[in-house]
Amino acid sequence: MTERLGTFRDINLEDRELFERFLVPFDKVYSIYNFANLFTWGRLHKYRFTMFGQRLVLYLENNNFAVFPPSDDITPEDLLEISDALTNQERPGHFCFVPPSFVENHPGLEEHFEIEPDENNADYIYSTPKLAELKGRKLHKKKNLLRQFQRNNPDYRVEELAPKHHQACIDLSEVWCMDKTCDIVAYAYETDALRKALEYVKPLDMKGLVLLIRDRVVGFSIFNRQCSDTGLVHFEKFDRGIKGSGQAINQETASFLRDQYQYLNREQDLGIEGLRRAKESYLPEYKALTYRLKRK
Repeated sequence: MTERLGTFRDINLEDRELFERFLVPFDKVYSIYNFANLFTWGRLHKYRFTMFGQRLVLYLENNNFAVFPPSDDITPEDLLEISDALTNQERPGHFCFVPPSFVENHPGLEEHFEIEPDENNADYIYSTPKLAELKGRKLHKKKNLLRQFQRNNPDYRVEELAPKHHQACIDLSEVWCMDKTCDIVAYAYETDALRKALEYVKPLDMKGLVLLIRDRVVGFSIFNRQCSDTGLVHFEKFDRGIKGSGQAINQETASFLRDQYQYLNREQDLGIEGLRRAKESYLPEYKALTYRLKRK
């Protein structure tokens, strides 16, 4: 008997144990496979999920793509079966975040799917020690800005994120949104996602740092585990009026995490040109590219 898709539903906090049964052993660097990410952004981006037999099926309602199922034993036949089940629900039967290795190892996919690289959703992966040390000619400008910040603000300090800092982080994020113009969807939604992350920071095993000058929050970051050798930075904001504050919170975050993770995933640029330039300027080790499979 052919498996049927269950009813799709929203992602709730109590679903964490179910998700992590799949996500932790999958151990992939891609930020879509992070429960805290899915939970905090789920309502805004309409992430929903169901089960297909023993497979977890995550669906992105905003663009009508299913996420490549988090499992190392998925075959093209499995994808076709899930795709057929999706089309039976009058959904397109497409997949996103498909690892390059899967595409390379299964040339027969072209018989059933159009294959296209998804550049805008490639995660930027950085060496944690390199971000902490900022060595070399190409990062010299970043290090100079950091030194200027330290020289101009000798009394600055860094603290671990605590409830007393939450409202200041939200306020800083709102100013950032206004500066960046909230008509860009990625920025307009971000403060709402941040509020949810701060509300559930402990049950999601997230941590953070705040950068303070005379008790005023001028920068913050929030992060957690992505996979065995990689941390994921979910949020990072700074006071754009204080020169070097961005370099300072970035460097402090990397220094804090360097003994725990070899790499940091700083998420995608979403095709936003200014965000792309900013991410490229820190010299990522690589961009974790994925593919989209569109059912023919």
